[in-house]
Amino acid sequence: MTAIIIEDEINAYQYLTATLKKIRPQLTILEHLESVEDSLNWLGNHAHPDLVFLDIQLSDGLSFEIFNHLQINASIVFTTAYDQYAIDAFKFNSIDYLLKPIHAKDLQAAIEKFERTQFQINTQLAAQIKQIFANKLERKKNRCLVKKGNHYEFVDVDDIAYVNSEDGLTFLHTFSNQRHIYGKTVENFVAMLDEQKFFQINRGQIINVNAIQKVHSYFNQRMKIEVLDSIKEMELLVSRSRVNDFKAWVDM
Repeated sequence: MTAIIIEDEINAYQYLTATLKKIRPQLTILEHLESVEDSLNWLGNHAHPDLVFLDIQLSDGLSFEIFNHLQINASIVFTTAYDQYAIDAFKFNSIDYLLKPIHAKDLQAAIEKFERTQFQINTQLAAQIKQIFANKLERKKNRCLVKKGNHYEFVDVDDIAYVNSEDGLTFLHTFSNQRHIYGKTVENFVAMLDEQKFFQINRGQIINVNAIQKVHSYFNQRMKIEVLDSIKEMELLVSRSRVNDFKAWVDM
C-alpha cells in the first residue's frame, strides 16, 4: 500500500506519518507535499499512490484546486481543521473526512474502510475477469467459412476430422472426405476449437477425437494415429513433445 501526504503544517505531517507507521507498518509514504503547485507537479509526473492524505487549506490555496487541473487516481482521506468543507470534499474520490486533531482510531478506521473498498473492487474485478474468460470459452467456433471457387461455403466444425498445414496453407479434412482451404494458421485455429474434441498433435496438424480409430507407437518416441476407415487417411503423427499431453487428452 502506498500513500502521499499533502500537508503544509510540519507538526501535522510528523504526527500523521508516525501514526500511520504504527497502524500500518507496511504502508509506504512516497512523498510529502506542502502546496497546490507542488502537488500538481508531483502528481503530473509520477504514478499515483493508493491513498492521498490531503489537507484542505494549503500554503497557496485550497487543495480542491488540484482536482480542477488533473484527475487523481487514488482514494482520498481529507485531513483538516475545518468542517465546512465536508460536503465539497465528498464530491471527490474521498473515503473519509478527518478533523484535526486526528485520533489514531479514526485514522485506522479510514484505512480499514479503504481496504474493505479495495477488497470489494478486487473481488468484483476477479469475478468480471472470470466471466469474460468463461464467455470466451463458451464462444468456441462452430462453423468455418471456406472459399470454393468464386463463392464461399460453411463447414461445420464437428464435420472436421483433422486439419493439416502444407506449403503455407491450412486444409480442413472432413468426415465426408472433402478438403477445404482455410485462411487461418493451425496455431490460430486450434485456439478457437473445443479442446475436449480437438488436439494439436504437432506444429501443423489437429485431430478430432471422433476421427481416431487406433493409436500406434512410432519411432523416435512419437505416436501414429490411424483414423476411421471412412476417412481418407494421411500420415498423422503426434510429436514427441506432445505425446504425454495427447495421452492425457485421450485418457490413455
